[in-house]
Amino acid sequence: MNKERKFFTIKNIIKAVFSCWLCLMMLVLPLACQRAIEPENLDPVTDPDENILPSIIPGTEEPSSSLCLRYHDDGNLNPLRKHSYSTAAVFSLVYDSLFTYDAAGLLHCDLAASAVLSEDQLTWTIKLRDINFHSGEKLTSADVEASLRFWLKINLNYSPAVLSEEETPLSEETGQGTAGDTSEEDFPVETEGEDSTAEASQDPTDDEYDYYIDTPVLGEEARIDLYSGTLSVSSERGRLIQAIGRPTADTLQIKLRETGPLLDLLTFPIVPAANAESNSYQLIPGTGAYQISERDGNGQLLLKRRAADEGQITEIVACNCTSVIEALELFENNKLDILLLDREEASRLRERFRVRSQDYSDSGFVSLLVPDSSLKAQLKTSIAQHNPDNLSAPFPYAAYYRRAGDFRFLGQHGLLTEPADSESTTPVNNPPTDSPDEDADNPDEKNTEKLPVYRILMPRVFYPLGLQSQLESLITRIGGRVEFVMVRAEDYQEQLLLRNYDMALLLDESTGYGDPWDYAQGLLQQNLISSINVSGDELRILEDGRYSQSELLENVVDQEADYLQTVYDLFAELPVIGLCNTSSLLWYRDGVEGSLNGTAEWPYKGIESISVWQP
Repeated sequence: MNKERKFFTIKNIIKAVFSCWLCLMMLVLPLACQRAIEPENLDPVTDPDENILPSIIPGTEEPSSSLCLRYHDDGNLNPLRKHSYSTAAVFSLVYDSLFTYDAAGLLHCDLAASAVLSEDQLTWTIKLRDINFHSGEKLTSADVEASLRFWLKINLNYSPAVLSEEETPLSEETGQGTAGDTSEEDFPVETEGEDSTAEASQDPTDDEYDYYIDTPVLGEEARIDLYSGTLSVSSERGRLIQAIGRPTADTLQIKLRETGPLLDLLTFPIVPAANAESNSYQLIPGTGAYQISERDGNGQLLLKRRAADEGQITEIVACNCTSVIEALELFENNKLDILLLDREEASRLRERFRVRSQDYSDSGFVSLLVPDSSLKAQLKTSIAQHNPDNLSAPFPYAAYYRRAGDFRFLGQHGLLTEPADSESTTPVNNPPTDSPDEDADNPDEKNTEKLPVYRILMPRVFYPLGLQSQLESLITRIGGRVEFVMVRAEDYQEQLLLRNYDMALLLDESTGYGDPWDYAQGLLQQNLISSINVSGDELRILEDGRYSQSELLENVVDQEADYLQTVYDLFAELPVIGLCNTSSLLWYRDGVEGSLNGTAEWPYKGIESISVWQP
């Protein structure tokens, strides 16, 4: 009996051990068959509740030789005509210009081999490089002349004479357009413009402000050309050209009416003479690294690299996007590899998460016109006490018209007592408010109604909410409240002259690199100021600085040490407060390796070296 019980106990122990072993194997074997977690798939910073673009990890296959960009079908393929920024950027891959800017604002020869100015400084002789168009035809001075004449026609409605003809007295028609160029010190005001705008139009503030009506649609054009004084002054220098000639097939001559900067204007695309005035979808040959080889029925462009062995990207597809909303959808669905946004779009979309981005400082400048000097002093004092970078959101702060990296400001140090300091020590009236501290803590309607109202005129096409909120905070700090007056781009120039505001937002851009002296003359030309108070020495420094922007790299000399001080003093005298420089924006989707190294005017420079991994 004892033997049977002992045998039974041993048998149970063996069964129990065997059962435990089987259970352990059932647990271990499935785990052993699982694939190990790859380190690159771990993303500890990803918030599953965050609305982000999907992450795409490059595979082990070879990168694609094709890349997709955005462009907009503007009804023709002539790069000399006016196009949207995204389209002009694509054209910069196909067409070259006589001269081009680098990131520091230095002018370089592109299709021009050299440019020589005569002793009297009135005639430029430009020698062309030996280069062919994509069609195989050689670039000649006839092509350059045709492109230049058409550019002057569509931008200034101006046609210079032919240099080979005998010089004739200036007619009334050809003698116009130089009012913006003056060397006098007092700069008297022309009153004709004021008389012509004396009739008041309908006040846009009669109707109550509606956010959904008065806020611009994303992607709406700013039309800065309608009210930018700087753009008007800089482009009007094209009227300095009195005559154009071509003594040889590879030489162009330009005769000026008077001395002045010119070469920085010659940065437009050069096309064959036969295509200069084209207004169709005809494929126009260029001289750039890429050639437009096809346009399909949907308006998409196919660009082929001429020297395919010199870059990773040999084919570029320019997708026709009718709006920035459509471009965003394509980007989010990985149909666009690089998305280029202009300054207006960038001001609304800059804070997007999980997008690898890159900024290009451009020639745009935003400032605040403050006709009342005491109000300007109050604002400057308040700005000095806070971080001005916050005021300029979402763009970088700029106290004066200065583009980032401009060589004219390099090595300029040691500002003397800043004019803002003297203004801040000037006694200003205390804000006419009752217990401002209590009002700030308890902003009820009764208290805010007692505050003075400051009307800020704004073009409705430029509406960065960050800038608007910071302006509102700035006015609150000086004891007031804001009333924003939104005006259409078409009416903005007229409303500026009516002066029915306390402050007005000014948007400017330049045909060149952006210049403080052009900006000041633009205010004068628009009748927003009556004079520019500068001494003879200051005028010379400002004009020399402006002229240096049209000098070729090899001719540029060190900028005078007082240039920064002179620019600062100029803006202290003007009834304006500088807010920010604008910039365009590049987005790269996940799966794109490398970065571009261009400028706002040439944003896709270096695109041939980008690596694109298909999702």
